Amino acid sequence: MNSSTRDAEAGVEWTLASAHERCTPVQRTIRYLEVVLEYRGLEATRFGGGFFPDAVPYTCGKEARVFYWRSVLDAAAPPASAWDHVCATPYGVQPASEDESVTPTLTADDGRTVVVEGTVSGDSTEAELAAGMAPDVSIERVDGDEVVVAAAGDRYRVACGERRELPLGEQRVELPDGEHATTTPVLTVRYPGKRTFYHPAVDASYRLFPSFGLDLANAPRVLDVEPGPNVDEEAVAAALGVDLDSRPYAERVLWQAFVHTAFGDNAAPTLAQFPDGLLPVWPGE
Repeated sequence: MNSSTRDAEAGVEWTLASAHERCTPVQRTIRYLEVVLEYRGLEATRFGGGFFPDAVPYTCGKEARVFYWRSVLDAAAPPASAWDHVCATPYGVQPASEDESVTPTLTADDGRTVVVEGTVSGDSTEAELAAGMAPDVSIERVDGDEVVVAAAGDRYRVACGERRELPLGEQRVELPDGEHATTTPVLTVRYPGKRTFYHPAVDASYRLFPSFGLDLANAPRVLDVEPGPNVDEEAVAAALGVDLDSRPYAERVLWQAFVHTAFGDNAAPTLAQFPDGLLPVWPGE
């Protein structure tokens, strides 16, 4: 890939690459559910610093999408053709085959980091613990009508289109300074049903974005905008001929992520376009 830097007088430069030999992104209509375990009441010691959410749910035309623009799948994930459903948590996405039980990843650092408040697509506040927690939660079944969840010895059903909060009972936890705190973890399960799931190819190095109505082959290779952390998102849209007003409103979040990924520093990015219009971006180095 071209790693040349930009000439400030010439504007923002970028390199066009062929997508022919690139790993095809995941684009699959599939049953999708979200699971979050919050240890409410604990004092947060870590605060999410992501500028843009990893996942953006929105509707484009008649297609209900969940768009992950950067990778959250484990490199060992099976091919998408083997998936029956996916389970999303603040710590990643776990695909599963039909009738396969899933133990969702609800904590980090071997259970020593837990969510205080959070969502799947946005930043979470977290707390550190002295000893790891091992939540007793599994997704037993996912079908077109409902999700069956096993948690703390009980089974719960969440109908398609519903969201349930399930208190899991009071617990006493030890904090890193040796102090103890009492909390009642709450498991939130949301099952919107089938969604078209977009994600970069497993273990790919690119970031993935929708087409934004852009024909990259005919786009100018030099844009008269100033790169950097304060790059003007609307100026980039105008330079590339993208009509943001004609796009779904929620897609603007992805446009912001695209602009700052590609043009947020002084290194020339590489862009390509898959036949279906999706845009992979390799940030400059």
